[in-house]
Amino acid sequence: MRARRANERGQVAVYAVVLFPLLVLVLSLVFVVGTVEDLRSRIRADLDMAALTATQALDPSALASGAPPRLLPDEAEQLARQYLAQNLAGLGSVLGESPSDAAASADVAVTNSGTDPITGSAVTAPTVSIRLAAPVHIALLSVARLPSTISLTLVGSAAART
Repeated sequence: MRARRANERGQVAVYAVVLFPLLVLVLSLVFVVGTVEDLRSRIRADLDMAALTATQALDPSALASGAPPRLLPDEAEQLARQYLAQNLAGLGSVLGESPSDAAASADVAVTNSGTDPITGSAVTAPTVSIRLAAPVHIALLSVARLPSTISLTLVGSAAART
């Protein structure tokens, strides 16, 4: 029995050397997934707030005449892009482009009636929808020899309520 144990000496060290890097890789990927989900929720909140701010661009003449509320498309789009750029600045160097470039490249749809071209849903109140494809840097992806920049495509929308 002693001869058998002598042949197995050092087996734990071999397992540790093989499994430890694998464990570090798996834990790193779990951290990356958490980071991506955090960024996704932060950017989605920024999109929703930009859309909500843009719904303040109501047509005063429609309101004064007692007509249903309507959005002024140019003003609403400008407000959405401006507010989006301000909020994306909070992401810092994680965003793969400048906040103003990201806001300028976003798809903004201002819909007073009909179907929202971004979400595809029926519009019952004046709505602003924003779709953004944002490149984000996640340095830890390079540990797994993956590209460190990924693109997150998100949508946010809000309806004007009076």
